[in-house]
Amino acid sequence: MRYVVMHKAGPDDEAGVPPPPKLIQEMQQLIGEACKAGFFLTGEGLKPGSKRLRLRGRDGDGTVTRGLVPGGSHLPAAFAAIAVRDQDAAIEWGKRFAAAIGGDVDLEIGPLVEPWDIGAPKPEGVLPARFLVIQNTSAATESGAASSPASRAAVGKLMADSTKDGVLQFFETLQPTSRARRLHYQDNERRVVDGPFAESKELVGGFCMMQMRSIDEVSEWANRYARIIGGTCEIDVRPVAEPNANAPSRGAR
Repeated sequence: MRYVVMHKAGPDDEAGVPPPPKLIQEMQQLIGEACKAGFFLTGEGLKPGSKRLRLRGRDGDGTVTRGLVPGGSHLPAAFAAIAVRDQDAAIEWGKRFAAAIGGDVDLEIGPLVEPWDIGAPKPEGVLPARFLVIQNTSAATESGAASSPASRAAVGKLMADSTKDGVLQFFETLQPTSRARRLHYQDNERRVVDGPFAESKELVGGFCMMQMRSIDEVSEWANRYARIIGGTCEIDVRPVAEPNANAPSRGAR
């Protein structure tokens, strides 16, 4: 079963404070161990909300708000990583995505953290700009109801065309928050809350996608993840929508 571990952006993240070398080293070690064990699939960090934007509207025809701040609701229902020339191209792709979904759509578009943003050498030449496009939850996505055949076909075509063009890096849909788990950490002390969730006031700061046996196993792994990023944070564990997936168990915590 695949799960997404999403940590919420803290004050330092939103201020654009680079992570200290010790944090980078410990996170690299954690991810390296997870890769060696075969359960780490992918992971990314997001730049501050000041560099992100929100696209809201109907059928791809909506308004763009530049610069996001915590507050309101920031609960992902699906997300896609894309590589394009610049932010304007990311907005155009987001509009195509919204049109394919159909109806009222709320998207967040944010640039991803690159290795050279945290100290690695930057390659020479023109590089694509990478963005995460997040579709926020709605009553329809939270109900678990399947989208219309027309919408599924339109989204499928966009993803296939974007993959062929080298734009789409990955696209995932998440199960409703009724199957999610929220982990509140305060000085490394954990409090667990099972979904559903009406909102998430903090922006997503980054995520890891894991292949694990249960939500309990992921929650235990998240303890170490939380310690590395400071021990006081909020993490959502979200199961990925899989064909014929069984509901994740909610055993011991």
